[in-house]
Formats: sequence, structure tokens, C-alpha cells
Amino acid sequence: MQPMSSLVVSVLPALLLTLSVGQAAAQTQTPKTTPAAVAASTSDAATFCSALRDPAAEARFAWQANTLKGLESKLADTLKKLDERKAELQLLTDQRAAEVKQAEARMTEIFSRMRPDAAALQLAAMDQSVAIAVLGKLPPRAASAVLNEMEASRAAQLAEAMGGRRSPTANRTPTTGGQTR
Repeated sequence: MQPMSSLVVSVLPALLLTLSVGQAAAQTQTPKTTPAAVAASTSDAATFCSALRDPAAEARFAWQANTLKGLESKLADTLKKLDERKAELQLLTDQRAAEVKQAEARMTEIFSRMRPDAAALQLAAMDQSVAIAVLGKLPPRAASAVLNEMEASRAAQLAEAMGGRRSPTANRTPTTGGQTR
């Protein structure tokens, strides 16, 4: 035990010296803060923050307003482009409608000048909706002459469809009740 106690005796004064030097350095480096000093630093920070609050809010609002103006101008440009496209599409639609109307008038003129038997053969071979459209545009006297020349069942189908009793695309099924082979 002797060697250990001599070690403790020799190290103990050095340890005490180190601790006392550390405490003295700590006292000189960190000043003691009093509640008044803490209150003064807090009030300085509060004063600083309150002084910056209004200008910061104004700057934020100005930035937001500027951003909104930029977005509004982009939106206005986009709406202008869309209106231009809409006008172009309306022009194309009107041109197409005029072409269709002209084609229908030409087709009606052609069928009204045909002999009824030749027109009946042509209309019997056409799609039912097209045949109905052509017959509907023909003068009644010409349409009746064409229907008179058609096969009775086809003429009846077209007449019923023109009268609005059936849809032009509905297929008629036999209603005899018997099975066909």
C-alpha cells in the first residue's frame, strides 16, 4: 500500500492545482449574468425583432404582389392564345359546315335531276341514314317518285325512319314467330 499512497500524495497537489486554475479561468472567461442583464438582452432582441417585423412583412407582401402580377400576365397570355385557337377552330368548323352544306345541296340537286328508278336503285344501296337525309332534302314530289320505284320493304323502312318512328340504324328482325332454317 505504500507505493499507492505515495502516488496519491504526489498526484493530489497537482490535481488540486489544476482544479483551482480551471475554476479561476472559468470565472474570468464567463461573466456572471444577472437577471437584469438577461432582461436587457431579451429586450434588445425583442426591440430588434419588432423593428424588423413591419419592413419584413411589407417586403413579403410586395414579393407576393409581384409574383401575382407575373402569374396574372402569364394567365392573360395563355387566355389570349386560347382565344386565338378558339377563333381558328371556329373558322375551320364554319368552313367545314359550309362544305357539308354545299355537298348536301349538290347531292340533293343530283338526285332531284335523276330519273326516279335510277335514284331508287342508288338510294336503296346507300346507308339508311344517308338515304333518309337525301330523301328529306328532295322536293316531296321527287321523293315520292323515288320511293315509288323502290322495293316495298326498303321504301317502308325509309318512310318509317323519315317519319321518326324508328331510328335509321335499327335493324328490323322478323316477327313471324317461326324459326328460319
